[in-house]
Amino acid sequence: MNKRKIQLERRHFLQMVGASAITYPFLRGVPSYAAGTPATYLILVFTPCGCVRPYWGATDATGKDVLPPPAGSAPTLTPTFTFRDTLKPFASGGTVGGVAWTTNLQSKVIVLDGLNNKAAQGSHEAGMASLWTGQISTGAAATSISIDQQIAAQLKAGTPFPSIQLMVRSPADFTDREVKTRMLYNAAGVYIDPVDNPTAARQQLFGNAATQTAGPDKTTFIRQQLFGSGAGQLNSELSALMPKVCNDDRATLQALQDGWNNLDTQLKAAATATQNCTPPAAVTASTDFPTNAKLQMDILALALACDLTRVASLQFSTSTSQVTHTWLGSNQMDTHHNYSHNGPTSLYSISGCPGNVYNNMGQCASSPDIYSASNTNLYQNLAQQKAIDAWYATQVAYFAQKLNGLTGAAGGTLLDQSVICWGNELDMGAAHNHDDTPFMLIGGANGKLKTGQMVTFPLDLTDGDAKVAATKDRSHNDLLLTLAQVMGTPPSTGKFGEPTFCTGPITQILNP
Repeated sequence: MNKRKIQLERRHFLQMVGASAITYPFLRGVPSYAAGTPATYLILVFTPCGCVRPYWGATDATGKDVLPPPAGSAPTLTPTFTFRDTLKPFASGGTVGGVAWTTNLQSKVIVLDGLNNKAAQGSHEAGMASLWTGQISTGAAATSISIDQQIAAQLKAGTPFPSIQLMVRSPADFTDREVKTRMLYNAAGVYIDPVDNPTAARQQLFGNAATQTAGPDKTTFIRQQLFGSGAGQLNSELSALMPKVCNDDRATLQALQDGWNNLDTQLKAAATATQNCTPPAAVTASTDFPTNAKLQMDILALALACDLTRVASLQFSTSTSQVTHTWLGSNQMDTHHNYSHNGPTSLYSISGCPGNVYNNMGQCASSPDIYSASNTNLYQNLAQQKAIDAWYATQVAYFAQKLNGLTGAAGGTLLDQSVICWGNELDMGAAHNHDDTPFMLIGGANGKLKTGQMVTFPLDLTDGDAKVAATKDRSHNDLLLTLAQVMGTPPSTGKFGEPTFCTGPITQILNP
């Protein structure tokens, strides 16, 4: 939405409410959420190179693995679950940049197990191109819009930024503009470049804003003059005017007066939320990956608290990450990408067949357990990969608890108003597969999501036939449709990305 259009819409609103010169300055300072439904925020988060499968996800409350349900059946819902090692920071907390927390976010999380990125029909590049577009890719760049941009275009929120894209980049990361380094696309199917420098991000989003000084600002002063204590100036003027007009006009003025008083109540409630809207202090970008990660997360959290946008994304590194996580220990001597190759080369190589019980078609008669601890011996250099996965989980948990600490609407938190969708371009790094792509949702999206559960989908694990998997498995396209649903912008076609992979939003995680 361009600046001129926003100005026209504001002018139309002022005319509609019959505002005069005395009310113009006040109305121009009204927060966007003061007079309507609380805003819902979408944040896409990307981390690279797949996961160490036996340690990602959750078990039931007793620690027993939840196996995929039979093909064609509804997903299994596990409302009481225990995080596996990688995701434990969401329950126990952690430390990022010297900031420690112990907030348990389990009740605000949905773990999605068994979603197949069917559109990714290749390696890292295919996963990156299809992750947020849902468009089939064998490794080439997508040519269609990503879900965040689709939602932002339909939402027309009128915020300063229709969407915000940030990235955490290491000096070792690839800097070329290509499919493996970009995850978002505009309506023309062209890459959207994220801001990868915290100094530039702060300047772009907040300009030269300084921390607010003590004492009321101009907008606050005008509001006090209008409403003030007791009747306030506006109420006084309207009350004085009542006896001078006919009955019909008096009724109209009374309705206007009641409206203004209701707005006063709403503004007082909104004032609590805007207390969190303080521009960040000046920042200096670093060559240190963890330092830049915290800076970008802090900047993005404040941008959401200030309602600068309703749609955002945060990309950590690139799909073939060249980051060496030296801060995690002396054994971290190679890149994340290289370590991710030291594991099973096929999902089916770790699926097995429990009890070796096969049906008359030669197929496994029971659901295999790909999470079994006995599978960990298939991972070489397991300690390095596991530590990297846990570090990324800690970053996402930090960002979530940051939003959880900011006041939101109706007595909730900013996280309650948001949905963070955390995804990856691969399932397992060495296999370069996408069968069980790790996805997780954090935040309630204003009560639209049924949080505090794990959802396990049917998953073809036994024959390794991609065509069969594409028929039996649930596609992540339906997750993208779900995000559009909770943001109030469902596609009119009921499809997004590759239409043949779409069956509809995931109803098991949606509140009526």
